[in-house]
Amino acid sequence: MNKQLTRRTFTLMLASVGATSLTGCFPLIAGGVAGGAMVIADRRNPGTQAIDRGIQLEAESFLIKNYGDNIHVNVTVFNRRVLLTGETRTEDLKSEVARKVKAMKNVADVFNELVAAPLSALTARANDSYLTTRIKTTFIANEGVPSNSMRVVTEAGRVYLMGIVTEAEANRAVSIARDVPGVKQVTKVFDLISEADKRRLDGQK
Repeated sequence: MNKQLTRRTFTLMLASVGATSLTGCFPLIAGGVAGGAMVIADRRNPGTQAIDRGIQLEAESFLIKNYGDNIHVNVTVFNRRVLLTGETRTEDLKSEVARKVKAMKNVADVFNELVAAPLSALTARANDSYLTTRIKTTFIANEGVPSNSMRVVTEAGRVYLMGIVTEAEANRAVSIARDVPGVKQVTKVFDLISEADKRRLDGQK
C-alpha cells in the first residue's frame, strides 16, 4: 500500500455466525456508475498489484511442485499479505506450507487458515465457489462496499474478506456476507484506513 496511508493496526477479526441463523477481479475506473452507485477502483497502487500477482503465482507454483496431492491450498494475496485456506493431510504440512510461503520475496504477512484434514471434495469446492460469486454479486449491488478493492474467499462455508477499507465499509461488507444463505462464518482480514484516506484514494474531493 502507498506509504502515505494513515493506517490502523492490521486486523484479523473472527465473526462467527451460527448455522441455525443462516441457511481475483478486474479494477474499474473510479467515478464510473453501476446501478446508480459509485464504482471504486482497486485502492492498491499498480506496483503493489503487480507484486501481489507475482507472490500468488510463485506460491501456487511452489506448492503444486513440492506438495502435489498432499494439500489443497488456496492462495489469496492482497497488499502483500497472504491468506492460506484449504486442507493439508497433516499438522506438520500445515505449518510447513505457511512457513515456506512466509519466506517468499515481498510477503509481508501470512494468515494460516489451513486445516489438517482430508482434502475437500469437488462438490464442496463448487459450493464454496457459488457462495463466493453470490457474495461478490451482492457487494456490487450495494452502496458502501468497495467491491473492486476487496477479495472474497470461501472455504467450507467460511468466508474471508480482504481489502483496503474504512471501518464502516468493513462492517457493511460483513453484514452483507453474513446474510447470504449457506455462510457459516465471516472473517475480516482488512487493512483499515481513515475516511480522509478513502476520499484521497478514490479520487474524491
